[in-house]
Amino acid sequence: MFSAQACPQRDCPRCERLVAYRLQARERAPDWFNAPVPPFGAPDARLLIVGLAPGLQGANRTGRPFTGDYAGDL
Repeated sequence: MFSAQACPQRDCPRCERLVAYRLQARERAPDWFNAPVPPFGAPDARLLIVGLAPGLQGANRTGRPFTGDYAGDL
């Protein structure tokens, strides 16, 4: 299981700029995930892939990293 630090709260308030961005995104697309994307996979995996941020049309919409846009085309 992942630690609590690896899974930020859906409405994490730590970065004011990102809070404002999430609120705007939720107004534009209320049915989308619009929150920090939780990690997935085995915590003890030998390979770790880190993404910069949820893609606007990808993980921000689906709630799963590297899905829904070109980020998943590795």
